[in-house]
Amino acid sequence: MKNILLGIKDLARTGHVTRWHSVRVGRPQTLAEHHYLVAMFVNKLAKDILPGLSDSERLKMVEYALWHDLPETICGDLPSPLKRRIEQICLGNNPIDIIEEQIAPWLVKCKKRLQAKPEQAVTVKLADMIDAILFIEQEGIGKHAQMVARQLRQHFSEKVALAQKELPLFEWDKAVALLDELMSGYEDNKMLFEGN
Repeated sequence: MKNILLGIKDLARTGHVTRWHSVRVGRPQTLAEHHYLVAMFVNKLAKDILPGLSDSERLKMVEYALWHDLPETICGDLPSPLKRRIEQICLGNNPIDIIEEQIAPWLVKCKKRLQAKPEQAVTVKLADMIDAILFIEQEGIGKHAQMVARQLRQHFSEKVALAQKELPLFEWDKAVALLDELMSGYEDNKMLFEGN
């Protein structure tokens, strides 16, 4: 079998890979859309939460955000509860991590470099979670989507609280403020845009 290595040639396919297949939604979200929004949120949060960060370091964070889920072009979007369960079952030998190492070693290297700076890793994760919350609250349909939205909000709150405890030198409440800002005017802006 031929080795698969993901790279720039696979970027265009991110516009065809959809997320949220396990939740009923009003429209699909593509991986490309997700990458873009996470990158924009990373850029904003990095400026707000990590004010001493160099432009070069911020660019590395944004660049990672633009690629962070590229392996999903092959394996699809695995729901977070499934990812956590696989992690529990495999006790450190997570097959998802092994596959990602084989198909995108350069991306795993970027991720490890990011994880070496906890404040940067948390910032990227919060941006990722903000996009998830924003999408599912705006596009989710039905009771299951509502439950997922509540769980995402809970995980987000826990992540912010943990960051405040473990990395108290940074203003993590700015992530909450960004999410609130994004959610607050959504319906008004939607109505203005759509002319209703």
